Amino acid sequence: MDVFVADPEWGWWIILYFYLGGIAAGAYFTATLVGLIGAPEDQVVSRWGFRLAFPLIILCAIFLTVDLNRPERFWHMLFRSEIAHAALEAGWPFSGRGWQLMVEAPLLKYWSPMSIGSWALTLFGVCSFLSFVGSLWPEGRLASWFTQGALARIIEAVGCVVGFFVASYTGALISATNQPLWSDNNWIAPLFLTSAASTGLAMLLLLCRLNLGDADRAMHRLQSADLWAIALEAAAFVMFVVALLPWLQTVWATTQGKLLLVGVPILSVLLPFGIHLAHRSLGPSSVTAAAVIALVGGFLLRYSILHTAPEILARAPELPAPAVQPEPPPLLTGFSPEDKRPAGGGQGADPGNYVGDVSQVQPRTKLGRE
Repeated sequence: MDVFVADPEWGWWIILYFYLGGIAAGAYFTATLVGLIGAPEDQVVSRWGFRLAFPLIILCAIFLTVDLNRPERFWHMLFRSEIAHAALEAGWPFSGRGWQLMVEAPLLKYWSPMSIGSWALTLFGVCSFLSFVGSLWPEGRLASWFTQGALARIIEAVGCVVGFFVASYTGALISATNQPLWSDNNWIAPLFLTSAASTGLAMLLLLCRLNLGDADRAMHRLQSADLWAIALEAAAFVMFVVALLPWLQTVWATTQGKLLLVGVPILSVLLPFGIHLAHRSLGPSSVTAAAVIALVGGFLLRYSILHTAPEILARAPELPAPAVQPEPPPLLTGFSPEDKRPAGGGQGADPGNYVGDVSQVQPRTKLGRE
């Protein structure tokens, strides 16, 4: 294990962000699907899904912002600060020059998971807000704009795409790090995605049981959908464990690893699936029990994955080494498109990205030529 790897120290704010973002995405997708192909009596499920997604994604944005070392600078993930300040000085939003500058302020670093994720979270927030507003007054004009018709379908399609991206990119984000376990498993993102579907349906089951009762046909259809989601999550978890085999002994030697390998499949898959299959004999309250257990399992999944890698780092000397030691990456001359910037001086220069004798690099002229 690489002794130079540092723990990112992701705490409860990030765990809650991962967890609630998955529920929001799963609920929004279910609401959209029910609105498209569901029977008229199922539309109440669609409305509850939209009412659930927006508040949860707002909480996610708050948690992500609070976790920053400088929370007041959260907007720097979306905009170029120097251009935004220039636009404000030019009188934005009350001047044409201000608008000309502000149009150039949005910043998207396509090579940065954090930048892409920030924009996806923002776009999902906009879509879920519009659907949320339309769901509050089912018979009003806002509903005709945002939950019915062509405009609503466009909003929902975009919302589903970016919503599930938010749910799965968190897994891709941690896979892109150099942390043990995370960087060697490509199934974390699919696992988070299927867990988002399962936990979103579980939360909708709880809400609809309170408002519809147990005999409603929409409840039975939600249960059937949840069974499929749990089955997909089970398949993703199996593939995750298969990819984990070189690390299995190391992970099992940690407390968090035992929670991941034993607690997660029991709470996320086995118990909810079994209860759903036997709910007729177990009684109406079994639906609530299955949903609550699935939600606990979804939380435990994210908690245990995020905490297993730091525990491995902290206890590295006493833990067994992975069965297959990963080879060190080749020496690279850079790490992003910004590496093409000059190393010897000028705007954007970064000598740390240059491998060699920096003193031999000729600085650029004011015209940017050698």
